[in-house]
Amino acid sequence: MEISSVPWLNKIYANINYDIFPHGLIISGSMGIGKKILAKKISFDLLQNNEEIEKDLNLFDKGSHPDFFLLDKDKILINHIAFRDEKWDEQIGKRNLNEFISKTPSISNNKVALILNAESMNNSSQNALLKTLEEPASKSFIIMTVNRSNSLQKTIYSRCQNITIPNILKSEVDDWLITQGISDIKSNDFPSYMTPFRILDDIGSDKQNDYKIFVQNISSFILNHIDQNKALKNISDMDIDTIEKFNYITELLKIVLKSKLLSENLSGIYEIFYNSKFNNLKVSNLINEINEIKYDYFKVPQINETHIMNYLFSELKNTIKI
Repeated sequence: MEISSVPWLNKIYANINYDIFPHGLIISGSMGIGKKILAKKISFDLLQNNEEIEKDLNLFDKGSHPDFFLLDKDKILINHIAFRDEKWDEQIGKRNLNEFISKTPSISNNKVALILNAESMNNSSQNALLKTLEEPASKSFIIMTVNRSNSLQKTIYSRCQNITIPNILKSEVDDWLITQGISDIKSNDFPSYMTPFRILDDIGSDKQNDYKIFVQNISSFILNHIDQNKALKNISDMDIDTIEKFNYITELLKIVLKSKLLSENLSGIYEIFYNSKFNNLKVSNLINEINEIKYDYFKVPQINETHIMNYLFSELKNTIKI
């Protein structure tokens, strides 16, 4: 996707000054806000030769540009950064980042290493990268993306320039979706934490109604239209992972609580919860408890989901009265 078609990214991109570009750059922002698009555009700008733009772009798009090194892994280990064993890696071959960045450019004026989701580096990897950031090679640039601020060592942040992509208003998301040919689906149909590209991915995967169905299932259960076993079976049959189910319940509780605290009206899928009765502290405590359960589930994913959801649905029924 062209960066010019993403207004909130284009605004940031327009302010980048390549005359004083730092050796290290960290781009922060929520998952699905467009960090990869911005990072790859900046990477290509640093690499392109004005006389051979089409050739450079072709190599870059194919992932075969000799002066570009991409790390995009769930876990980034020290051998991806500082040294490699003899095993072949499908993405980077036998290269490592520090070795790559220290070499003279082959066809461009610069060398660029891009690390996506850099928070997946362990401490050893970050320490190895830090040495390169402290003594950068001439005409070399390292760009990183992170989903959370302060997710890397402080010393790495101190040696890099930081760009944060802020979340945008729902109205801006809706306007952008229209430019993508989507006018019948609104951002309000999704949880508030869903970013534009996550929404676009859900639409592309035909999952745009998941949250709405999930909330409607909870409301039907609280209203006694269906019993707990039926409600849990409905949710179990949905193609949603356990963490997302926790997020959905937390989102619903936050919106209902906020509406009461701020005396806000509720509409759409939340309308049925308007004027619902509950104890503010009890709802707040349940939100905190779900966050603790989610943290435990991250550490021990073998925890029985059915037991947890049974407990949470019982708590929902006892907490909120419609």
